[in-house]
This record gives sequence, structure tokens and C-alpha cells, in this order.
Amino acid sequence: MRKNKNLESKKPLTISGQLGLIDQTEYFSKSVSSKNLENYTLIKNGEFAYNKSYSNGYPLGAIKRLTRYDSGVLSSLYICFSIKSEMSKDFMEAYFDSTHWYREVSGIAVEGARNHGLLNVSVNDFFTILIKYPSLEEQQKIGKFFSKLDRQIELEEQKLELLQQQKKGYMQKIFSQELRFKDENGEDYPDWENSKIEKYLKERNERSDKGQMLSVTINSGIIKFSELDRKDNSSKDKSNYKVVRKNDIAYNSMRMWQGASGKSNYNGIVSPAYTVLYPTQNTSSLFIGYKFKTHRMIHKFKINSQGLTSDTWNLKYKQLKNINIDIPVLEEQEKIGDFFKKMDILISKQKMKIEILEKEKQSFLQKMFL
Repeated sequence: MRKNKNLESKKPLTISGQLGLIDQTEYFSKSVSSKNLENYTLIKNGEFAYNKSYSNGYPLGAIKRLTRYDSGVLSSLYICFSIKSEMSKDFMEAYFDSTHWYREVSGIAVEGARNHGLLNVSVNDFFTILIKYPSLEEQQKIGKFFSKLDRQIELEEQKLELLQQQKKGYMQKIFSQELRFKDENGEDYPDWENSKIEKYLKERNERSDKGQMLSVTINSGIIKFSELDRKDNSSKDKSNYKVVRKNDIAYNSMRMWQGASGKSNYNGIVSPAYTVLYPTQNTSSLFIGYKFKTHRMIHKFKINSQGLTSDTWNLKYKQLKNINIDIPVLEEQEKIGDFFKKMDILISKQKMKIEILEKEKQSFLQKMFL
């Protein structure tokens, strides 16, 4: 492959197992490449690159085709190549999306030999890989089939992105009170009240070793620990664990400034490191759960956390209760909470639709490339 002489491209790329070849600034929010891009490999639309690094779901690395941009540059650590004219690019893209080629790569890689996380596969050895393929006509049919499936997945992902952006926009407008709900008579609700959190949430300090273990996450709120793909390293003695009741709010005291909180849909127990709160009269915990996820509240949690560095920041109820919060009357709280709950259900269904399509694709790949 060619070097990026005369800086034909100034777009440094990386390979994501899920997203394929993508601009570093889009993936990492910054460029992690060298300032001198002339020694990088220039890759053009339709060409392929092999990332020899392990990633989740790709134990022997990933081979992806450049489709997003006209061109880009990659570190010399990647193996870049083009496909001969007698081969279908769509077919080869589907082939490399399968794990059929892993059999060949595992045969040429030195077992256990990795350099800074890279599989030890030389360029010369890589091009000795044998590929089984049908006639060009059949390749084109297979390639067309998977291209249509990829396009369908892409469209569903765009729908998901739109829903997520809509939710983000509504979060900003509703919690800034730019957008307000009306009562059943079409009249305005009273102004929002500004008071300390302790007026709306009290700390629950019940202890028990009985009940299902729950966990508080940044992205998914409160979920059953059994749903996490994580080993249980907690102590056998759970007598000091905190009780969580349905509709309580729980948060990770050391991660509240990152948004690790949520409303519980379950009865259970959590680690003593968590803080558990219950709503007072005329307070909707569903509303509070969404309110706590706003940028404004997370900023307040951050500046009120105690500790010298972010690794030790901690927000106990003693500090939390004195933070001021804007809250509408209960009826408007419930309308806001229900509105965002419905949006979350739509987002969840859309994610499920994409997961089903991805599983169907993997099933077809396994059957097609035995």
C-alpha cells in the first residue's frame, strides 16, 4: 500500500470492531496520531485494513472496509490492502465480518506472542492466508444480501440516534422550564419550587442480608446484579447491606458526579457504599430519577462532592440534602416522569430491534461461511 506522501489525506483513522474504520476525532473526541502523517499509510474508499489488536468480540483482531470517507490514513501497525477486480468487495466485507478467516490467522500467529497488545502477524504471513470463495456471480449475490442487511441495521441505528437526540433535547427544554405541561383544563401549572433536596428525599438506613443484589450504573440506572457481566467479589457477610425498596432512589456515593444514580424498580439490597433515598409526600421518584441525570444537577453533585481528587470524590446524604433543586407540583412531576419513561421504552425497543438484526446477521454469516 502507499504512504501518505504530500499529505494527500489529513484524516487519521482507527478501527472499531463495531463501527469499522472511523475518524479518530469522531471516535476518541481527539486525534491520537503522530503530528507527522506522511509516514502513515494512505487508504482509499473500498480498501481494507486489518487491526491486529484484541477487542471485545474480536479476539484475533478485525478487518474492516473503508466506506465512510473518500480516504484516510492509518498507522503502519495496520495491514492495509485492496481487493483484486475479479473479487467482489461486498462479498469480502461480509467474509471478514465472519470469523471464518480466524482459522487461518490463528495458524500463522505466534501463540501468546503479542507486542503492546498486537497479535504477532507479519505482513508477508498475512498474505499467505487461504480464502475459499465461490464464483464471482455468487459472490455478488452474497455481497448484495449482506449489504442490504447492513443498510437495514444502519437505518435502525439512525432511528435510535434520532430518538436519543430527541430525548436529550426534551431533557434540556423541560428541566430548564422552557417547555411546560398543561393541566387537564389546559391551564398552566404553578411555578416550580426551589428548595433543598432534603425536603423531597430522606435517607433510608435499613440494613439486611436478605434480598436480591442490585447495582447502580451510570447508563442503565439500577439493575439486578445478576444482569451484569461481572464477577461477584462482594463479601459473604452482607448483614450491613442497605435495603432498597421499589421507587427508592439509590446512587453510588463516589460516582454521583458522573451520573451513577437511578430510581429502583425492584426491592433488594445494595453495597453499604451506596446511598439510598426514599421520596417524601408529593414527590415523584420517577421525576427525581430523570432530574438527577441533567447536566445542571450532575454539575451540582460534582462541586459538592468531598475529596482531594476525582478518585476520592464522595457525596454523602449530609452534603446532598443541602443542594437546591427546582421541582414542580406532583401532577406535573408525574407527567414529566411518564413522558420520559415512554421515551425510554421506545429507545429500549429500538435497541432490541438492532440487537435482533445483528444476531440475524451473525447467524447468516456463520451459515454462509462454514
